[in-house]
This record gives sequence, C-alpha cells and structure tokens, in this order.
Amino acid sequence: MDNHHLTNNKEQETDNQELEARCKTRWSGLIIIFFFTLIFAENLYASENKSLTLKDCIDIALRQSPLIKTSEFDVEASHESYKASRGAILPRLDLNASYLKENQDLPYIPAQSTKIPAKFSDEIYSWNISLKIPVYEGGRLRGQINVSEIEKEIQKLKMDFTTQDVVANITNTFNKLLQLKELRTAYQKSVEALERQRNNTELLVNTGRAANIELLRTDVQLANEKQNLIRTEEAITRTRNTLAFLMGIQPSEINDISGSLDAKEKLNLVDVDESLKSRPDVASLIKKVEQTKIKIDISSAKRYPSVTIMGNYGSRAGTAVNGNEEVWETGVVVSLNIFDGGITSSEIKKERILHERAKEELRQAELRARVEIENALSLLQEARHRLEASQKAVAQSEEALRIEELKYKTGAGTITDALLAQSAMSLAQANYYQALYDYNAAITEYKRATGTIEVKR
Repeated sequence: MDNHHLTNNKEQETDNQELEARCKTRWSGLIIIFFFTLIFAENLYASENKSLTLKDCIDIALRQSPLIKTSEFDVEASHESYKASRGAILPRLDLNASYLKENQDLPYIPAQSTKIPAKFSDEIYSWNISLKIPVYEGGRLRGQINVSEIEKEIQKLKMDFTTQDVVANITNTFNKLLQLKELRTAYQKSVEALERQRNNTELLVNTGRAANIELLRTDVQLANEKQNLIRTEEAITRTRNTLAFLMGIQPSEINDISGSLDAKEKLNLVDVDESLKSRPDVASLIKKVEQTKIKIDISSAKRYPSVTIMGNYGSRAGTAVNGNEEVWETGVVVSLNIFDGGITSSEIKKERILHERAKEELRQAELRARVEIENALSLLQEARHRLEASQKAVAQSEEALRIEELKYKTGAGTITDALLAQSAMSLAQANYYQALYDYNAAITEYKRATGTIEVKR
C-alpha cells in the first residue's frame, strides 16, 4: 500500500515537472516571437519614416518615373525593330496547306502521257514547304539594318536626355524644398521673437511706460510674419507634391527630406563646342541626319533588280484512292521595276526633303544649345554675385536688429525702428535663401545645358 502510494507521488511529481518544462518552453517561444516582432515593427517604422536624400529621390525616379520608363520602352521597341530588320536578310521558310471545293471535277494531277491520264476531283487538298533566299536587293535590306541600328542609338540618346531632364528637375525641386524649410525656420524664429517683443511691449503699456499704439504696431508685424509662415508651409506642401510627381510616387510616400542647401559646389567650365557633343538631344539629331541619308539610298535601291532563290516541295491530292502527287520546284526569281507611276521617284524626293529638314533641325538644336549654355553661364554669374550680396545683407540686418532692440530696451529708440529692423532682417533672410537656391539652380541648369549631368543607374 505504501509502495503504491509512493509510486503515485513519483508519477505526479514527474507530470508536474513535464508540465512546468512545457510552460517554460511555451513562454520562451512567445518571448522570442514578441522580441522579433518588436524588432520588425521598429525597422518597418524606421523605414516608413526615413528622410529621403537627393540621391534617394533620384534613385526612386530612375526606377519609377513614367517618363523614364516610357523612354526605356522606346529603346526596347527599337531593339526589336533592329532584330526584325536583320531577320529580313535570312532565308524564309513557310509551310502552306489548302483545301478547295470546286463546283465540278478539275484535274489536280495533269496527264503524264497518253497512257497515264489526268486525275480529276471536285475536292483538292495540297500542302507545300516554300523556301526563299534573298540574294540581291540593291542594298535595301542592308540599309534597313543600318537604319534600325541608328534608331536604337537615337532612342538611347533620347532616353539619356529624358533622364537628365528628370534628374535636373528633381534636383531643383529638392533644393526648392530645402530652401522653403530653411525659410520656414527663419519665419518661426521671427514669430517667436515678435511674440517676445509683444509681451515686453504689453508689459510696458500696462506700466504706463509705452503707448498703446506701439502694441498695435507689434501686433501688425506679428500678423504679417505669421502670414509669411503660413504661405511658406503651403509652398512646402505644393513643392513636395511636385517632387512626388517627378519621382513617380504618391505624395504620401515622402515623409521628409534631409540635406543642406549650400554654395560649396564649384563648376569646371567646359568648351562650348565640346559640350555640344555631350548633349544627348544634339547627338540624337546628328544620328537622325545620318539615318535620313541612308533612307535616300534605300528608296533609290527600289530602282535596282531584286534576285531571290526560291524552292517549293509538297503534295496535291483529291478524293480518289491513291490520288496524290509529289510536287516540287526550284529556281531563281528576278524582279525589276520598270514603271510604277512615279512612286519610287516621289519617295526618293521625299527622303531627300526629310534629310534637309533633319539638317535644319540639327542646326536649330545647336543654336539653341549655344544660347542655353551662354544663358546658364550668365545666370550662374548673376546668382553668385547676388548670393555674396545677400550674405552681407543678412549680417548687416542682424546687427541692425540687435542695435535697435537694445536701444528700445534702454529707452533710446522706438518700437517702430525695432519693428522695421525685424522686417528688414526677415526680408534679408528670405533673399539670402532665394539667392542660395538660385545659385544651385544655375549650376544644375549649366549641367543640363552642357549635357554633363551624371546619372548612375
């Protein structure tokens, strides 16, 4: 009896230990899952709230911008056209089959001799394999290959031009957003300073040391600065929407941006003639002139004979028993255009006109590019001088405000002078950030005009 009771106690103790071990294992698993869930959620939150740099914005645009994707599709389509033009010079093999129901019996196998009559049937079945090998087309097929190959290069250059244009627009928009953020910070500080000034003025009015008109003037200035702050906030929203459009994403996907707007970047000026060759739009028009010249030769090739080797092998059959015949033929086909109503001559003239038009388009593009480069240089010089002047103006306005505030506190100045100094400083800061943006925009415009925007895919 005691042994039995002891055995039951041991079994119960063993069960309790197993249950405790299971609980510990289960709780350990839950803790591990909870821990990894927290890490994943933290990483997800961090990724969703990540501030985008200029490089991030450009990388996203290279992947998602509809303008760039459209250009990439054009490049792919031109590559397929090139492969199709190359296929035209290769042998062509076709399989043909037919069934014909006639209203009367017709000979589907002709008589071979007086002893072997023709075979007739009102149903005729046939099939054949045909082979055609182009031997000579007057250079037309080779010309089509050259045209398609140049078209590939043109579409690639157009894609480069579109990409550079998108990158330039994103850079300017990103810098505009940085400018507006700096301007918002300046207006916020100005509002805070005016609020402190108002509190001091209100204290002086209550103690009879200042007239009520000074408080009213402070309120007017404070309202103006708040309006400037609101206008800047809305400008930030609109600029963020524009940036998202250029990147090919939704505005809600841009949480914030990070970066600084400065004037540290210096340009290495390039020769105008050399920079013309770097512009993708000019280079594509040079290729177009070459392409249209080849098209003249293609149209002229229609006046030359075409030579083709051909061959057929197949069988014809009717409804009769054992009524089928093997059919084959081979030979050379020569075709010469003798008269086509002036179609070929008109096509040649048309291609010559298009060739002259392409040359004028190239000349116009080169003239436009030179003007854009010269204007970009002029804008760069203007922006540099305005930036230097605005930097001095900010320093002077800050010092003037400090003096006027000190004079007002000591009773040697008026609130009007202090408010004018505050307004002048806000204007000087706004001009400085605008000049800083204009300087960076001028650099970007010069790179776009010279075709030197670097795009890393």
